[in-house]
Amino acid sequence: MSFTTALYEGDSVIHYVPRAGAAVNIPAAGAQRVAQPATALETAELATAELNGWTFAIGAVWNALRSAALWLEEKSREAHYRRIESYLAQSTDHADLERRLRDLERNHRFDWIDCGSR
Repeated sequence: MSFTTALYEGDSVIHYVPRAGAAVNIPAAGAQRVAQPATALETAELATAELNGWTFAIGAVWNALRSAALWLEEKSREAHYRRIESYLAQSTDHADLERRLRDLERNHRFDWIDCGSR
């Protein structure tokens, strides 16, 4: 694979050199490299690339936090339904099961209190 465009590493990400038609100059052994001042266009393109990097990082953090929140919500919901099933499993007969189901539907007992407290 060959590259015809120069690459550089900035902020731990490899980027293309911003100017079009950049040539790759390999200095001779022992030769000093002289830095050339960046043009306004190059500076603007670097700022845009940096902004894109920050946008990507913020999006990745947001997705990680959202995934953690969804996982916690799912585990909380599963625990809630396990408590309800446990409460219903404690019924002694069919009539008791029907009474417990009515309590759940009408009184909304399981919004904030423990299921086995009765």
